[in-house]
Amino acid sequence: MIRRHALAAAIALLAFVPMPAAAQRGFRDTLASPTTPEEIALAFGVYVAATLVIGAIVLTIDRSYVRSIEARLSDDPVSVGVIGLGVLVGGFVVFAALGAVVALLVDAGAPAALEAVPTLVGIGISVGLTVINTIGMIVAGLIVLRRLRDEPEPNPWLALVVGALAVQILYLVPLLNLAIAVFVVALATGAIIGQWWQGRTADPSESEPHEQLLDG
Repeated sequence: MIRRHALAAAIALLAFVPMPAAAQRGFRDTLASPTTPEEIALAFGVYVAATLVIGAIVLTIDRSYVRSIEARLSDDPVSVGVIGLGVLVGGFVVFAALGAVVALLVDAGAPAALEAVPTLVGIGISVGLTVINTIGMIVAGLIVLRRLRDEPEPNPWLALVVGALAVQILYLVPLLNLAIAVFVVALATGAIIGQWWQGRTADPSESEPHEQLLDG
């Protein structure tokens, strides 16, 4: 069974496709739990396509940011992974607490519309995790290209394709897909948090030359 955060992106794209509601439900079920070789191939193609689209947007916005994430991961992967895993666990606890608080408030007489808050937050989290997962795939592609081709600065666009194909293939393996997803997202989350923290504390005059070097 394939269940991962990229499904949120695929479903979001389906919202703009004119097809009957029953057909949409059937297509979503196929993407979530493909059983036949044809369904697995379809799900794989949709997930790879969604990853490539999101990755292209990320790289178009800021390629140097992705390179800085890779550099941070390479410097201290263990600490980055621990931080990322801690953030993910903490976020899950906070989200569960939010749902419980909203349920209590509604039971106490608060407007029923308040129940939409956890849903909206959940959608935002799914989108965020999808982007983080995609960044992790690009970084994985950069690492693979650096090892295979011995390039000091691999092409990030090629890394997007390599990372998307490699990681999505691993996502096809039951049980292993969950471990790989947690691994990729935790590392990417930890690196993003570390990069954000460094950006808050670093002198702008020091970070600008570094970003220019990464772009080059």
